[in-house]
Amino acid sequence: MINKFTMHLRWGPKEDVPLDKGHIMNYPHRARRMGIENNNTVPHTWTARPDRRPLRALPRTRRYEVAYLGHNTEIADLTRLAPAMPIFEDAFCAMARGSLIATIDGPVAIEDLLPGTLVHTRNNGPQPVLWIGSMSIAPNAENQTDGMGKLSRITADSFGLGRPMPDLLLGPRARLFRQDASLITAMGTTAALAPITAFVDGDTVLEITPPEPVRVYHLAFERHQIISANGLEIESYHPGSRKDLHLTGQMRALFLAMFPHVHSFSEFGPLAYPRLSFDETQEILAA
Repeated sequence: MINKFTMHLRWGPKEDVPLDKGHIMNYPHRARRMGIENNNTVPHTWTARPDRRPLRALPRTRRYEVAYLGHNTEIADLTRLAPAMPIFEDAFCAMARGSLIATIDGPVAIEDLLPGTLVHTRNNGPQPVLWIGSMSIAPNAENQTDGMGKLSRITADSFGLGRPMPDLLLGPRARLFRQDASLITAMGTTAALAPITAFVDGDTVLEITPPEPVRVYHLAFERHQIISANGLEIESYHPGSRKDLHLTGQMRALFLAMFPHVHSFSEFGPLAYPRLSFDETQEILAA
């Protein structure tokens, strides 16, 4: 068994782009909740070819839901089908339903957040949420991306007193904010963002397969931020370097259409901190 005390305190813990028409609804005066729990990975059948040439399989798609702050500060939402591939899924699966986000009005369950809510950030004080993305992940779904049916449960106090409190359930693409002197050698910085999956040890951080579909979320702000979920610091959504996305043409337009609050990749701004890979994180933990 790994000694959790030693391990964790070292860290301090215009193209026609939509695949469907989607919908946009305004909710200027009332709260809303995003989606219901179901399996939103949509299988496709084979494409018929009247000329009897070989049939071609269409890519698997998934239903993505978005709530965002419009230009006149109205709350709007949309639902789209898009490819069930990492570049899209990564934007929607950091925190599971029930995660408590630190806001100026106290902890709020992520499913109850609204665009415009002021959320405490590590470096920039309270900032309004501009975008909330969600989707459902299901255990043992056919042909889904590796790890997409898994969640990580961080037990209470694993990274120090109240970090987290209570247990925190994170999605497969969550990254934790970490500080450690050993990062100077690895990254040239004392702080970085590390994938939660690299911390799984079977003791304080557990990989779990949910018994039924679970809704997962991500948040975006005007700039990349570090926020608190159940007292543990994690990153907000940022797509990373554009050159690493390998998106062109209609796929690029479809991806950006998921983020009505921006018009180009440059509007996401820079990363607040460098990101560690899975292997880099494990090497530092093992040092």
